[in-house]
Amino acid sequence: MIRSDFARKMMSNSVAQGLNFGSRWLLNLALARHFLEVEFGVFSFVYMLANLFFPAIAFGANFYLIHQAATFRQVSDLVSSITISLLMFTLFSLLLLGYAVWDQQALDYQLYLLSLAIGLVWALHQALFCYLKGAQQFAIEVKSQLLGGCLMLLLVVAVWFETIDETATVLWCILLLSLAPLAVGVRAIWPELQLQNLQLSKLWRDLWQKSVWRARLSYAWHDVFAIYLTNIPFIFLAIFSSLTALGQFRKAFILFMPVTLLPVVFSQVLLSKLSHKTLLADKVVLFRRSFLLTFPLLSLPYVLLLVFYPWLYPWLLNEQLTPESELVTMLVVITLWLTLLKTYFEVWITAVGRTDLRAANVTVVAILSSLAYIWLNSELDPAAAAWIFVLSNLAAVVLLQLICGWSYRQLKAKSGQQP
Repeated sequence: MIRSDFARKMMSNSVAQGLNFGSRWLLNLALARHFLEVEFGVFSFVYMLANLFFPAIAFGANFYLIHQAATFRQVSDLVSSITISLLMFTLFSLLLLGYAVWDQQALDYQLYLLSLAIGLVWALHQALFCYLKGAQQFAIEVKSQLLGGCLMLLLVVAVWFETIDETATVLWCILLLSLAPLAVGVRAIWPELQLQNLQLSKLWRDLWQKSVWRARLSYAWHDVFAIYLTNIPFIFLAIFSSLTALGQFRKAFILFMPVTLLPVVFSQVLLSKLSHKTLLADKVVLFRRSFLLTFPLLSLPYVLLLVFYPWLYPWLLNEQLTPESELVTMLVVITLWLTLLKTYFEVWITAVGRTDLRAANVTVVAILSSLAYIWLNSELDPAAAAWIFVLSNLAAVVLLQLICGWSYRQLKAKSGQQP
């Protein structure tokens, strides 16, 4: 059986991520029910941009800080990651300004800036708490997300009773409410920052060494392309179809948003535990045991969703299930289950230090799926986007399994260990 320490940390992480995802899910559900189709399409587009900016600004802080803090804890790694995030935020702000000047017919510039600012706050929050998770301190995030979830529920109530009906107002509220859980993380890490007596001038000089950026590059590369792969249907529906079609496609994701936290919760805990194992044989034992015990259990919610979505869709979204939306919804559930399976192998390849292969896999799949969307061009609709989405994720799983098998044989031959 999995040790109680592992189960306790997974429970803490589950509660924290559940509060975060749960509050966001309720907000998106309220918006999908009460916003007009065009307005919800605009919100979906801007919210998608925030999700794309988030990993680019974080620059690999997720798995990098968990892995680093679990193996060799140095708060300077956290400070460097935060500084890099601020630099990336500045860069994207300048690029957005140039885009707004070039395209006068673009969406309101305020909405672009809001999506970028939300991405920055999410990135800083992730950096703080991934560092703490790597140090085996999972409980602090529960307090943070409890506060954030309660505040977000106030926004849900305002949207539900139609007190707020504009995208810009909703985004401003999301940005301001996200600062509260971030403050909890800053307070938790502040004593450690004071004890280390960091020399900011030295950290700034060290930041420009190639090794600092190279160490994070494969993590950042993977995270950016992974979130791109997740949002790719929305991107090309916005380009080749309409924001209304984008909003309709996104409703299927909103319906199942709670299950998307399962890969996040488990991957962070499993990576933290695997990174503490120094011997390859010990890593293999823990990974196999975790996979065999947890994968069937975590797959159960996806099976239930496949059975009950014909009733859940009209009940939660207040909208009739058409043949097209039924097909899209079914394919989305299958895609999300493939994401769960893929996460296990991504954790393994990260734990053995081959993040370059992990990044290469998601890059190849993202490029091939992009070409498929471009090939369809004006014929792209939600159903076609869903088919490409599920097939691209299936390809990602198969390729990642092959990569994991190859890397394991390489490491086994190099170390001479037996599983």
